[in-house]
Formats: sequence, structure tokens, C-alpha cells
Amino acid sequence: MSSDADFEALKDEMFERFYDLLPEVASMLGLHDPYDHLLSKGDLSRDLEIEKLLEEAVKRMKSIVDFETLNDANKIDWQILERTLDIWKFNLHELEVNTLNPDAFDLIGMALFLLISRDYAPLEERMKAVISRMKEIPRFLKEFHTRFANSKPVKLWTEIAIESAQGIPGLFQFITILGKGQISDELQASLEETVITLDEPLKEHMVWLNQLLSNTTEEWAMGREKFDRLIQYRGLGLTTDEILQYGIEALKDLKDERRKTAAQIDENKSVEEIMATIEKDVPDTFEDVLAATRTAVQEAKKFILAHELATIYEEDVLYVQETPPFMAPLIPFAALMPPSRFDDKKIGVYVVTRPKDITNLGKQLNNPNTRNVAVHEGYPGHFLQLSASNRGSLVPLIGLMAAQLGTETVEGWAHYCEQMMMEKGFVTSLESKMVMLTGVIWRAVRIIVDIKLARGEMGLDEAVDMLVKETGMTKEGAIAEVNWYTLSAGYPLSYLLGKHLILQLRDEIRQKMGDSYTDKFFHDTITHNGNLPITFLRKVFDQKLAS
Repeated sequence: MSSDADFEALKDEMFERFYDLLPEVASMLGLHDPYDHLLSKGDLSRDLEIEKLLEEAVKRMKSIVDFETLNDANKIDWQILERTLDIWKFNLHELEVNTLNPDAFDLIGMALFLLISRDYAPLEERMKAVISRMKEIPRFLKEFHTRFANSKPVKLWTEIAIESAQGIPGLFQFITILGKGQISDELQASLEETVITLDEPLKEHMVWLNQLLSNTTEEWAMGREKFDRLIQYRGLGLTTDEILQYGIEALKDLKDERRKTAAQIDENKSVEEIMATIEKDVPDTFEDVLAATRTAVQEAKKFILAHELATIYEEDVLYVQETPPFMAPLIPFAALMPPSRFDDKKIGVYVVTRPKDITNLGKQLNNPNTRNVAVHEGYPGHFLQLSASNRGSLVPLIGLMAAQLGTETVEGWAHYCEQMMMEKGFVTSLESKMVMLTGVIWRAVRIIVDIKLARGEMGLDEAVDMLVKETGMTKEGAIAEVNWYTLSAGYPLSYLLGKHLILQLRDEIRQKMGDSYTDKFFHDTITHNGNLPITFLRKVFDQKLAS
């Protein structure tokens, strides 16, 4: 066998074992039988087994394969496996996130939501899988509790976990209502009975969470040394100080540009006054916001096709829905649930979060902003990128691992698309430009807050105040943002930094290609490799240009 064949056989074997440990990931990728009926272990042994599997894979590939003889795609897979192991060990043993965050329903909620939100099979079949997973929840929760027998979770994260758990009965109710009249009476009765049997385990879990609050730590920041190492593992080519300085300078420049744009709209009004006027341009109800979002998504799709900006796959479907209650605490505005790799129907779910206070509807869901967000989450942003990535050369699980490593490409691409679509004329009004600039300012603030929070140089209240002051965000939204930052250190900075790195890359490719450069070539190369970290993406472009 050739080295490539040996390596590919090793990957196939490893992935089969990985899916057994994390059946939820198999479901996410569209591998349904038997995984949709299973729920992974809840205790720490699962994470240790995944670490052992990664270690074994890296050790074996080095013993049986010569890296230099591999083809270009397999060389990238090799390096992603190595980096994934490094990050996994760092998270597990040094950051210890698996024993500090007691949110059990982050995984459970998503495991159920995927089954009902994707129309990959008849609802009757999917509901059978939902019931099977629901029946595993009591076992999962008992195992999950053992993670914290000898550790103190973070108080803030425990409070977030309580809020998340409070939304789960709403998810169960939604699933029950969804089944009525759509599945057999026998299966509906089984579903309702299963939900009733979960009442007591959920109550016990809530009691357990509230008891944890008396034995928690206030400290959530990882500190400078660990955060510097995390960013080093990401391979961004920049130190945290350099990234912070970029964020500070970008914030200043963007605020200047927004002031100039405001003066173009009305030189007699301040930025704040103009933003207040824009926020009044809002649909009457949240349901109208969802309808406007669906319209904007379709208009963006048509624009891309008309201007030949990227390849679009007409068979792919994007649904726009309200964010489920269990997810809302960590999704203050909107997010995309990606389409799966192996399903015949490539279905994405674009969720929009209903404000707790409906008077805040215009803050983030105003009409000028709707088009920007539709570009970011839908076309040509996350949905197009992930749909195209499903058709790329990356092995599915490698692609998923790459997405965890290359957030600067995933989030940077969607953020880049907002600017690109404005450059091309999809978004034309000065009001939309004002909103977009405010959004970019928000991402610049994210860089500053993300780094300072993670390094322990900024408190929660200070972070919330900065977001409110610099972006005009509601305090409710800012609190949700900051809560997410503490749980996802290093991720929030990826948006604006990723956009910056992609713009740099575009300039490089334009210079190298000259008159033969096209936006479609540049965009298709990114979207078909869209999970890759920027360092690997640059290698892909070099390979394409060389050939």
C-alpha cells in the first residue's frame, strides 16, 4: 500500500471509533444509523478516551507513514490531527474546561434540536430517535454530575447552566407539539410519556445545580500565560499583544469612519441620534423580523448568482427559525446551525433570538441590519461556506476539527462577506453602512474585551460597559455577549482579525494572479476549504496557483 492509502485507512478506522464516543457529532455530519438513537457518556471518561484515541492516531501515523510522501490534502489532514491533539490536551488538562462548566444541556439540547430541525428523514423516524435520546438523559445527567465531585465549577458558568436548563422544558414542549397530528398516535403517546418521565431527573438536576452554587469559584479568566499559549496553538502568526493593538487601532479608525458616514446622512445630528432613528426602522413584531430575514436571504442568494461572486448549490436549503430557549442565553442575536456532510438534503438552520424585552427589537433586528446579518449567516456567509465545504476534499471529521482550530477563517469569512457585499452593491444605503460599521466596531471591541477578559485584565462589569458605550448594544445583549466571551476565550477575536487576514490574502492572490484573478475563484477556493485555519488556507491557494 502507498503511504496515502495507509494514512487514509488509519483515518477511517479512527473516525469510526470517534463516532462511537460522540454519536452527536455523527448525527451532525449526517451519519444517522445507529448514532441518532445514542447519547454519549456524560462523565470525564469520554473526554479522556477521545484524548487517548487522538494520541494513538498521531503515534500510529508517524510510525507507518512518511509525511513527505503524502499528497497535499493528506499533509494538511496530518497537521490538523497533530494540532487537534495539542488543543484537546491543553483544554482538558490545563484549562480544565470540562470540569469547570456544569452546562449539561449544551450537548443534550443540540443533540435533540438537530434531529427535529433537519428534514433528512420522515418525522416519524426522527421522533423515534428523539425518544431514544431522551430516554438516555437521566443516565447522562448522573454521569455528568461525577465530573464535579472533586472540582469547583465557575460560579458565572453555573448560573448560565441554570438558565440553560430552565429552557429545556420549553424544548420538550416544542417537540411534543411538533409531533401532534404529524406522527402516529402510538408514537405520540410514547413521546409524551417519555417527557413526563424526565420531570423528576430535571428537577434533581436543577437541585444539583443550585447546590453547586455554594461550592463554586469566582475565577473564570485563564490568565495571560495560558491565553498566549492558546493563541500560539492557533497558528495565527501574531502575539496576543499584536492582536490587541490591532483591535485598538481598528476601533479608533472605525469610529472616525462612522462619524463621517453619519455626517453624510445628516451633518446636524450625532452618531447616537442617527442610530436611534435607524433603530426605529423595525418590523412591528418578532415574527415580521423572521419574515424579513427570509426575504433578505433569498435576495442575497439571487445577487450572488447574478454577479457571479461564488458557486451556489440550489439543492441546499436554509431555514430561518427562532432560537430555541435552551440556546438563547449564549446566542444574543443570531447564529447558524450548519448543514450536514452526508445528508442527501443539505439543510441549515439560521436562528434569530427574540429579545427578552420586546422594546429592544430595533437595537439589533432593525431593517437596515437585517440585510447585513442575512449576508453574514446565510449568503455568501456561513451557510454558503459550510455548504461548499461539505463538497470539498477535506475528510468530514478533519473538517470539523479544522473548524475548531480555524475560527478566524469561519467567522472571518462571514464578516468579510458583509464588507464585500457592500462593495459589490447589495447593501447600498448609508443607514445600512452605519449599521455595518457599528457591527465592525462591535467586532473590534470583541478583540479588546476577549483578550483583556481572558488575560484577567478586565472585569465583567467593565466589559459590559465598554460594549454598551462603544456599540450602543443593550445591557441585556452585552451581558449575554460577555458571558459567552468568558466561555469561549480566543473565539470572539476571530471575527475582525479573520476578516483582516482574508483581506490580506485577497490582496496577495490578486497580485499573484494579475488579470486572471476573479472574485469567484477566490471565494470558491475559500468556501470549498472554509474550515481550514488561515495558515493552511494559504497553502491551498499556493497549491492551486502552482498547478
